[in-house]
Amino acid sequence: MERAAALGAGDDDSKRQAQEKGQALARQCLEGDLAPADMAAQLAGMAPDSAVSAAQALLEALGEDREGALPALEAMCSQGAAKQAFQALAQAQARREKARQELDSELAQGMLADLAAKGISGKAVRPNPVAHPDYDARCAAALAGAEAEFKTAGTQLLRALI
Repeated sequence: MERAAALGAGDDDSKRQAQEKGQALARQCLEGDLAPADMAAQLAGMAPDSAVSAAQALLEALGEDREGALPALEAMCSQGAAKQAFQALAQAQARREKARQELDSELAQGMLADLAAKGISGKAVRPNPVAHPDYDARCAAALAGAEAEFKTAGTQLLRALI
C-alpha cells in the first residue's frame, strides 16, 4: 500500500512539474524572451500536460488582450484538430475584438457629442471610451456573445491538445 501511494504521489508530482514547465514557457514567450516557434518546439518534446498548461496560460493572456498570445497559440497548434481549433479561436477572437472596437467607437462619438454640446471641441479633444462611467456594463453586454464563443473555442482548443 505504501509503495502504491508513493508511486501515485510521484505521478502527481511529475504532472505538476510538467504543468509548471508549460506555464514557464508560455510566460517566457509572452515576455518576448522566447519566440513562439521555439516555445512550440520545446513543448513538442514534453508531456501533453505541459502543452495544455501553456495553452491555458496563453488563453488567459489572450483574454486579457496581451500581445503575443495569439501567435504563440498558433505556433503550438500547427497540425490536425489543434489547427482547426485554433482557427475557430482566432475567428472568435476577431469577432470579440470587432465588438469591442465598435463599442469604443460608439462611446467615443457619444462623448464627443456631449463635449461639443458643452462648447468643448477641437483637435486636442480625444475621448477615452474606457473612462465612460458605463463602460464596464456596456462592454459586458456588447461582448457577451463573443466572450461565450471565445470560451467555447478555447475549451475546444485545450481538448485538441490532449
